[in-house]
This record gives sequence, C-alpha cells and structure tokens, in this order.
Amino acid sequence: MAGEHWFGIELRHLAALDAVAREGSFRRAAERLGYVQSAISHQIAALEGITGRRLVDRSRGTRPIALTAAGVCMLAHADAVIARMRDAQADLAALDGGGTTTLRVGSTHDVAARVVPSVLASFGRVRADVTVTLQESETGEGVVQLVARGDVDLAFGELPLRDASLDGVPLFHDPFVVLVQASSPLGRRAKGVAPATIVRLPLIAHAPTRPAVEGGLRARGLAPRFVLQSDASSTVHAFVAAGLGAAILPRLSADAGVADIAVLPLDPPDAVAGRVIALVWNRERRLRKDAAAFVEAARSVCADLDVATAAQRDPAHPPLLRAS
Repeated sequence: MAGEHWFGIELRHLAALDAVAREGSFRRAAERLGYVQSAISHQIAALEGITGRRLVDRSRGTRPIALTAAGVCMLAHADAVIARMRDAQADLAALDGGGTTTLRVGSTHDVAARVVPSVLASFGRVRADVTVTLQESETGEGVVQLVARGDVDLAFGELPLRDASLDGVPLFHDPFVVLVQASSPLGRRAKGVAPATIVRLPLIAHAPTRPAVEGGLRARGLAPRFVLQSDASSTVHAFVAAGLGAAILPRLSADAGVADIAVLPLDPPDAVAGRVIALVWNRERRLRKDAAAFVEAARSVCADLDVATAAQRDPAHPPLLRAS
C-alpha cells in the first residue's frame, strides 16, 4: 500500500532524532544514547531516506544543529512513539506485582519545594510499595513537555493545556504577589500594591514567569521596566533584598522568610492572572493504580492549599500547606 516503506522506520531512528534535537549536536546525541557519532549520522540519514525529507539542518557552522520544519513535525510524532514505548515498559514492569514499582513525577522547582514533600508523605502512607522519582524543570511548559515526551508519568504543570493528548486535574490557584525591600516605603506600609505603583519601580524579572507578569501589566496599558533578570527565584529575592528593585512572583515562589523582604498582595489580586497548578498525565493511556493513587493524594493535600485567601489574609505568613 502507499507509504508502506515507512514501516521501515525503527525506534532507534526516532530516538536518534530526539537526541539530536535535545543535544544540538551529533556528538552529544551519540554520547546520550551510548553510540558512536557515525551511528547517529547513519540513523538520521536512514530516517531522512525513508521519509524523503531533510530533517536536520547541518549547515549552521559553529551553532547548534537545528531541525528543519519537517524535522520539527517528525519530532512531535517521534516523541509520541517514544512515550508510548516508555509507557509499555512501565506497564509491563507493573505486571510483576508484589515488588517495588517506580512512579516518575515531574515538577517545577517551586512546587517541588513547597508542595511535593507533603504529597509524597501522604502518598507513602497508602502506597509504600511504590518508589517515586522526581524530575524538575524551570518552567511549567517544560514540565508539561516531560509528560508529552514520556519522560515522566505525571507532572505538576499549569492549566490550560495546549496539547490535546494531555489531561489534568486542577489542584490549586497560585496568585502573583509583590516582593519589595522590607525597609523601603512600600515595605513599611505593608499594604496591597497597585499595578500603576509597581511600574514606577525598577523591576527584577523571574525569567520563567516574566511573560505572564509582563503580559498582565501591558494588558492594563502599563509598561514595566525590567532592570535585572534571573532564572532562580532565590536570586530574585537577593536582588530585591539588596534594594535593586521590586519583583512580581507567584506566591509559591515567594519566601517571606528572607531577610529584608516584604511580600505584599497585588491590588487588585488579579492584576496578573495567577497560575492554576494541576497534575497532568497522558490521556491516551489509562492511569496505573499507583498513578491514580498519587493523583488522589495530591488532591487531598492540595484541598487545604488556599494560596489566594492566605495571601490576602496575611501576606507575610500565609500557611501554604496545612495538611498533615
């Protein structure tokens, strides 16, 4: 039948494409997969021969290798196939029964630090036979991609989900708050801060959440002035404590315990739309019993996680987790 030659595509061809896309070079892709570099080149060439398309742009000089438009398209399908193979591996391992199984969970750094420990403790009380591994990513989108690629079984991501192959259950709302130097006039006032006041200050950007902050302020006709930026929320805190500017962060990323930091609510609280944190999985496969139990543990723990109300009630000391 037409296109039957595509059945010559092997999983190793797709794994090579995925590795090249992630690593940006044939050499590092080979190291990732445990091959020699020539083997990766041959596998990519074989895949290009079968598809009849150039998938990798090799003419980028010293810049990292990039995929062509056809390569990007093929990678999306490759990731789906690889993910299903990993799912099959996990399902077959689960058939053994009686032994210890592994549940792979993804999370952003802030959720991993503030929420995941309580969820793990709750889950461990009902499924002590399951080992949980944690893989972290800087951004919510990066975490969701871990699920899409099959790198993890579940992930603490953000809604809405743009990938139709994914599903999720919302856990809690995480509003944005303002960080200022505690000894500054705003810090001493300890009241909610209006967006118009914020944009008059130099701002420290938290790179993973900057698009949401900037978009929310510009939607109100305000032009923020960012003077510094960091991927790490701890660095953002240090810059604010040093008096270098103010910051707008998700409440879960804000730490009122840092010396000379005041955490204040936005006024109004929805001046920047907060995050909806959810537990996400691949909807194209049924949840294993251990994964379903983890979902229920997360829902139970996060039912007591009322960030928005807590921040408005006591912005300096909100009880992020009250569940035991």
